[in-house]
Amino acid sequence: MTPGPESGADPGWDPVVLDRLAEAGDGEAAHRAALLAGIGLGRPHDFPEAMRRLGQAADLGHDLATDSLSLLNAQPGGLASWLGPPLPRLVSERPHVLLCDGFVSPAVCDWLMDRARPHLAPARVYDLDTGEGRIEEIRSNTAHAFDLSQTDMVLVLLRERIARLAGLPVAGFEASQVLRYTPGQQFDWHVDFLDPATPGHRDDLARRGQRIATCLVWLDDDHDGGETAFSAPDLKLRGRKGDAILWANVTPDGRADPLSRHAGLPPTRGEKWVLSQWMRPFAPRRSDPT
Repeated sequence: MTPGPESGADPGWDPVVLDRLAEAGDGEAAHRAALLAGIGLGRPHDFPEAMRRLGQAADLGHDLATDSLSLLNAQPGGLASWLGPPLPRLVSERPHVLLCDGFVSPAVCDWLMDRARPHLAPARVYDLDTGEGRIEEIRSNTAHAFDLSQTDMVLVLLRERIARLAGLPVAGFEASQVLRYTPGQQFDWHVDFLDPATPGHRDDLARRGQRIATCLVWLDDDHDGGETAFSAPDLKLRGRKGDAILWANVTPDGRADPLSRHAGLPPTRGEKWVLSQWMRPFAPRRSDPT
């Protein structure tokens, strides 16, 4: 990164400070300003401004901005194509499951795997008593969840694309996760919704609302097995690299749907990589560390 006027100091995430430092030549500040504009965090949601700041960061020598801008510019259709996802097709009425062919390009899939690979750690499940994550036998794969400090504009635009596919606000999205399964690793039968009768779920539900939908994007297809399976109606799905699946964890009246019970089956050859996105109806009601 080209040294800025306050090189070596973390510019923080205050949008006013970031704008001032970016105009003074700080590439990291320009990149963070781009992310905030793309997310709509602390400032209006403004994708043209986000792309302008991303270009500024790249001009200032910010490596991540340069690489992400190059990838985004290589996608056909430009920014407008990101904001208009392809139409999905219905594969199950209940549970309500949609499949979206060619949701993202293979280059975007490779980008996400490369960004996650150095940070993979054992995946966790939701503790029913505490609401915290814990390592459990039913989930043996590895995963990485992207926090704000690790986010880039490719991921910001992907999240917006998922939001528009689902018709849900991106402000209600949990941290995006990239999941990796090697032969024999799985996420056994489970549901993604939160149970209001469970002590560890009540505070989370009050603060963030129900986890009403899940989206998976297949990041590779060079493996055998590894389907996403639903217990009703005995449905097994496996897409091509770049395809996406979207399903509802609740019924149309908002109640948790037990028919959304599903599993990430183990691959028998090769590695299975997916991006997983859980969606809530609104942003957290108070600050959330994720």
